[in-house]
Amino acid sequence: MFKTFYPCCALLIAIAVHTLEAKTVLVEELTKWTLRNATSSLKIDVARVPSGVYTALKETYGDLLEKENNVALSWIANQTWIYSTTFDSVELGSDSLVNLTLHGVDTVSKLWLNGELIGETDNMFIRYSFAIGHFLLPSPSQNTLEIELLSPLQEARIRAQKLEETGTATAPPSCPTALGYVECHRNMLRKMQMSFGGEWNPAALSSGIWKPVTIEYYTVGILRDVDVAINRNDTHWTMDCRAFVSSPALQNFYAKLVVYASELLDEPLVMDQQEVNYASPVLEFKIHIPLDRVTLWWPNGYGKQRLYPVLFSVKCFSSEAPNLSSRTESQKLLKIGFRTIELVEDVDRIGRTFFFRVNGHPIFMKGANYVPANTLPELSAEADTVQHLLKSAHDVHMNMIRVWGGGLYESETFYNLADYYGLLVWQDMTFSKAAYPLTDDFVASVCLETMQNAQRLSYHPSLAMIVTNNEIELFLVKNRSEFGENATRLEKDYQALFMGTLKHELSIISRNDFNPRPGPLISTPSLGIEESGKELAKDPQTPNFGDIHFWEDEKDGFDPETYPHGRFVSEFGYASLPMLSTWQRALGNGSDESNESIAALIRSHHHDPKGFIPILKLIALQLPFMPHNWDENIQEFIYFSQVSQAMTAKTAVDLFRTLRTENQTMGALMWQLNDVWVAPTWSCIDFYGNFKIVYYWAKDFLAPTRVIALYDKNTDSLNVTLTREDYMEHADTLLYHVKINTYLWTDFIAKKTIARAFALGSNELEARPIPLDTFLYENHSKEEIFLEIVLEDNNGVTIARNYFYPVPIKNVKGIKDPELALEVVGPDCSTAKQPYTNSFSLRITVKYPALLVYLEVSHPDYFKERHQFSTNGFTQTEPRKTVHLEFENSSECLRLTSEHIKVQTMNQYLI
Repeated sequence: MFKTFYPCCALLIAIAVHTLEAKTVLVEELTKWTLRNATSSLKIDVARVPSGVYTALKETYGDLLEKENNVALSWIANQTWIYSTTFDSVELGSDSLVNLTLHGVDTVSKLWLNGELIGETDNMFIRYSFAIGHFLLPSPSQNTLEIELLSPLQEARIRAQKLEETGTATAPPSCPTALGYVECHRNMLRKMQMSFGGEWNPAALSSGIWKPVTIEYYTVGILRDVDVAINRNDTHWTMDCRAFVSSPALQNFYAKLVVYASELLDEPLVMDQQEVNYASPVLEFKIHIPLDRVTLWWPNGYGKQRLYPVLFSVKCFSSEAPNLSSRTESQKLLKIGFRTIELVEDVDRIGRTFFFRVNGHPIFMKGANYVPANTLPELSAEADTVQHLLKSAHDVHMNMIRVWGGGLYESETFYNLADYYGLLVWQDMTFSKAAYPLTDDFVASVCLETMQNAQRLSYHPSLAMIVTNNEIELFLVKNRSEFGENATRLEKDYQALFMGTLKHELSIISRNDFNPRPGPLISTPSLGIEESGKELAKDPQTPNFGDIHFWEDEKDGFDPETYPHGRFVSEFGYASLPMLSTWQRALGNGSDESNESIAALIRSHHHDPKGFIPILKLIALQLPFMPHNWDENIQEFIYFSQVSQAMTAKTAVDLFRTLRTENQTMGALMWQLNDVWVAPTWSCIDFYGNFKIVYYWAKDFLAPTRVIALYDKNTDSLNVTLTREDYMEHADTLLYHVKINTYLWTDFIAKKTIARAFALGSNELEARPIPLDTFLYENHSKEEIFLEIVLEDNNGVTIARNYFYPVPIKNVKGIKDPELALEVVGPDCSTAKQPYTNSFSLRITVKYPALLVYLEVSHPDYFKERHQFSTNGFTQTEPRKTVHLEFENSSECLRLTSEHIKVQTMNQYLI
């Protein structure tokens, strides 16, 4: 067992380990378990917790997410599974209390201690605590704990049947609308909603211990969470604090609190002993800090992310004179960032604005939607994976991440990293696109879920806003006619649960005299907070208010006119396939898999009810690909799908950024950042952490200073926009030069250059239309040219580069074979020493312009290693270019050669 002690100390960088007489709360984490089925015909040791049944059985039955195991292993979700462990009792004093605390059980379970039923769980998002002192066996006897996990598939079905038996119409939808294997009645369980399957994710009805299980020895109460709301006036910052204590006491008790913050306070803050109301055990207090002692926390791209360690120590005791031998003290160490944040919804000429103002500064939100890092909840908080994803978002200039409502309330690792990287978090609660039952037990459970998670997350400076659900309001409005006579009841139930009950529960982290953060917003998309009344909106997608989700994949995503001029676009995107090596890896046998087996896996993992039609139609609008035989040309299909995704994402983001004048559009969150398995999806980063072309392009189209070129077919002009999104304490104006070079596909030398000068201040933008025929060269047609748009500062240093193709790429004329040659230069493994620096230079030479050069590590010994190119999917307009390739692995020296790199260009498909 792992034992954690919470001592009283003024040092923040270390927590000392005390003996059992240390008067501190003692927490023992239960880490060694066994797993068996209901008949005990299968029994295995579990190496660690968090754990889930699919994860524990991986070595026996295979990886759920490889091959077609999501279907083959679905029987696991239809059985009861039992986790068991043993532990010793600690010698207790006369006033000692003992809790069994389960921080996350997935999902419906019965808990047995020494053969006695001590409790049940049915919500994976809740922390459950049970008093167990009277069940414990005296030392040296060992206690036996069993967690009996009931089949989520059967439990969801049983609950739906019970609703029907009571005469209550089942809450729709009963089943996901998706191809492939899915399961029904997801809204009957407080379980990750995507577990039942969907348009881009597998049905994987997990069961398990997805967060720690602990035994807590204490007296009276335990400090669980501290809500720190930040406010400021002209002279001071205020930390408006609420310390939440968990206690089974049936009468008032006493508490003493000390706050240690050496970087903010000259001395620890000591609160006088006070009486605490047992029915609402919360300690409320304020800490005032002079402005000059604080450095602001800023979103990524606008300043530093300064975090201050603050230690809260609480002693709880039942009488005014505490027993010195009692375990009274518990602590919480937080890292606090000082910032203000508002959602500005001012009435304007077209509706209401909808933008975030941080530290008094309006910020255009650039980012993506985040789905759980793994479809199995117990693997979703892997620190290495979460850090890779959030660092990747940071590195391409994202400043906001939306945690999607079909997934989870994420781990502390996630929110700590969001704080560190300056990624504001738009937090959906875990309700998505369905109606939910209003039984007493269900409502009580989701109230506790709301309160616990709000208290846990509220102190993070990255938390921008909480939204109570994803797309439920839109779902109800769009399906009114289908629901018929049930429509009114469903809408009233929705209003009662989300506009009433859950909104009220979130007030536990609000303040009467100021707003620590915007919200809550009831649903997304919506008309915003100010326009959301007592009735549902007739059209939550109205672009002049609130936020919108854009999903019209039958339209031309390459055309800027396709995209709505919404106030905040919180979902948009087009799908693509992961790289070929990712599919090979998912089959488990490296690069030896046949085209047929890869095609079969692609079909099996593609759940979009529209099939491949949207992807193939999009490709056909722009690129030279034959859609009817994609399964015979998989590598080409993958390449074209990723190019299409990148081009459409770039077009959309560029358009949205040009619309921030007068705050018309002030946010663009791509769907989606990451993946839960290997499948054709809308992700920027695939399941194994590999970057798609759209990710590489995002580093340019999300850059703070950017030159944008969008075609206006109404005027046959190129709208050139220079945007600068940053914060400067003092106003400044910088001089920039934009050079637009006209190239022929047959030559490296620009045939024509048009130059424009721009003077731009902080957070400003300027647009200039230029007739397209200005760029034409002699008698050459649009099909024969392309434009390179270069942005330079006043010293001639290149800041940004963009390309514009006047016609669909499939109609390009005159393009030649670039005769591309690749040379790989890397470490000399004969002399290199550990830790190895596996950094390679890829020297690419071409004789003619190379369009959309795509690089992929193809050797099975190397494509499983996490790696990154310095750029990819690029157009090469010079004879020689060096691309850098970095591998994270430093434990062995990699012998990479040009034969290990697969290269594709659009030229080869156009000649």
